[in-house]
Amino acid sequence: MKRELKSYLAGWLALYLAAVCLPFLLAGCASDSAAPWPVDGETTSVTLRMSVAGAVGTRTDGTEDEYATLENRINTLRVLVVTDGNKIAVNHKLTPEELAAQTVTIENVPVGKVTFCVLANEAALGKDYDTEEFELVDVPGRTSKKALLEDPDRTYFPKRFSEVNIDKGLPMSWIVRDYEVKSGSPTGTPGEPLEAQLVRCVAKLNISMNNDLDSEINIKAVNFGTFFGDRLYLFGEQSLDVPGSTAYEAKSYPYETEADYIKIPAYGEKMLVCYIYPSYAWLPEMTDSPYTIGFATLAKGTYPQKAFIAEGALKSIARNTQVNIRATLSVDARLILKYEVVDWGKKEITVPPFN
Repeated sequence: MKRELKSYLAGWLALYLAAVCLPFLLAGCASDSAAPWPVDGETTSVTLRMSVAGAVGTRTDGTEDEYATLENRINTLRVLVVTDGNKIAVNHKLTPEELAAQTVTIENVPVGKVTFCVLANEAALGKDYDTEEFELVDVPGRTSKKALLEDPDRTYFPKRFSEVNIDKGLPMSWIVRDYEVKSGSPTGTPGEPLEAQLVRCVAKLNISMNNDLDSEINIKAVNFGTFFGDRLYLFGEQSLDVPGSTAYEAKSYPYETEADYIKIPAYGEKMLVCYIYPSYAWLPEMTDSPYTIGFATLAKGTYPQKAFIAEGALKSIARNTQVNIRATLSVDARLILKYEVVDWGKKEITVPPFN
């Protein structure tokens, strides 16, 4: 009887300890990078107000709303405060109420020099930084680390307009380093907050396909050169901020059935929009530009790939920029290309969206 009682008590005690201790063990496994680091010393509050750079655009036919609804949409917002020692002092995901106001007051911000980071729509990159860690990497020539996102299978980008989930949106971010948080008073107030202007982490390709023939063209595939990257820094800090370790590959969008073909009427025009990671694919040792585009058609032959960024011109595509490509498909499979790089949303587009 005593042996049975001891066995029963031992089993009960093991279950009790497991129930009590397991949550703490699991918490101990959580990433130090995702969880806030304990702050020693004086703290204060900081009020931020978020906006989107280039959120206002114009289109003469009213199609701006369809693009802008996706491209300017903020589904989630996260505010990070990072100390001089690359420790995350604050990791705050905005509540629905704060998100609606796009203004938030952050408490327990350490006094002294800090880095403020704001990240919108992290789910568009397959991330949840409540539980996942930020991958902070060393960058040559810098003492501070940068947050890196790797996407070797290109799961999240590139994406065509029609492939983007509006409930995830496009990733956006903002960063300011070495901000001096002063002692004795809050930084910013609800009436005069610190402005955080988000920029999109991706670039936009606007491809206008023009039929110069007197009969319909059926496009079976749109083919691009080797300029689609597989990673990005979450927070851009200069005009061209592309990881040196980026690998590039070509991309083709085939349309398998006749119902899916891009049908362009005689002398007509259709539009393809694509979002890509920032790209620095035209390296100094390369002779020919990788920034090319070509088309395969049903009856008009193949339009071989041709550079839309010409020699001596731009060798890269930066985040939050828009590359407008006008492709004219002419006789004898002759392809005429023109391009321009503009601020996001600046160029007027007068044709309906097509993807």
